[in-house]
Amino acid sequence: MAEVQTEMQMETSLPLPIAHQPTNRAEETRLAIEHLDVSFMRRFTKLMFNPTNPFIAGASVLGSIVAAQTAYMQGTYEPLPHPKKDRSFGIEYYEGEQRHSSMKRIIVLGDSLVVGVGCNAAPVISQSLARGFAQRFKSNVAWRSFGIDGGDARTIHQSTIESVRSLVRGSREHTNNGHSSSRETGPSGRTNGANSMGMTIDACVIICGLNDFKKLWKGRTAMIFQRDLENFVMDLRECLGPDCLIVLPALPMEPTRFPEPLRSFVILISEVFDEQKKSLCSENPHTLYVQKPSVRWWRRVHERFGGVMSGDGVHPNETGYQVFGEWLGGVVARRFKEMARSAGGSM
Repeated sequence: MAEVQTEMQMETSLPLPIAHQPTNRAEETRLAIEHLDVSFMRRFTKLMFNPTNPFIAGASVLGSIVAAQTAYMQGTYEPLPHPKKDRSFGIEYYEGEQRHSSMKRIIVLGDSLVVGVGCNAAPVISQSLARGFAQRFKSNVAWRSFGIDGGDARTIHQSTIESVRSLVRGSREHTNNGHSSSRETGPSGRTNGANSMGMTIDACVIICGLNDFKKLWKGRTAMIFQRDLENFVMDLRECLGPDCLIVLPALPMEPTRFPEPLRSFVILISEVFDEQKKSLCSENPHTLYVQKPSVRWWRRVHERFGGVMSGDGVHPNETGYQVFGEWLGGVVARRFKEMARSAGGSM
């Protein structure tokens, strides 16, 4: 059976700067998190949408409000620009005494969160994930990302699987959504390049789900999402081999700034779709479902770093990407430590 991550109290240690954004946005995020009672909202929304509820008229009213808010946001939403710098690969070096001599290789596949929509300079979640992994596993990490803006599980699958296959075959030329990746040199003078990626991928992280449940009104149900995701995982498993850890993290929707009751509804629906990830991981070996951080964790993040959301209230800003990415990398590293102990420290 696959491992399911449940312990959510890991603290981030990266000394990140407080986000530079208007105070009112940071205040909106803070208030949204402070006044969030997920358990109450879950019970209330389930009650209102229960067909046996005698107050079904109330459910109809609530549904109408949610539908109107959704239509308004879709009609008025202005997409954020992509990051100015296309950085989709690199190496994170662990500067201390390494406990593991071999370099780990991680690829990150996903939607606009992987593209880095909401970032100004460059996408950061994949690099931050690799950094968090390197610091906690105490080894160097080569990372590569393939992001599809607006992609659901099916689209991400179709758009990235050939790139992953080329990467595993050791192809010298890789592209990310049609854009060639160039070699980069870090501050230390060491080169970060796609050629540094070897034939073996140790972990594959898939960030998806948001654009799937956005299509719920088109009939894209949670069961269809699970089927699409299962097909994706099966193709990745065939490509990456049985030893690659495939990671499916839940989406943290709590910091978003949707109006109520839409926000509560979105959180509930996202949890329904995340349950499909959990179910898939429970049925497939060497997969890891990562439960999203708690509301309490997000409150601590806001107290320490300030606002974590970009101007659209949907995508994180640089700080949000960095904090969540490093936290996620730490969770994956902890799983690798467990695997190393089981293997007698040979990893």
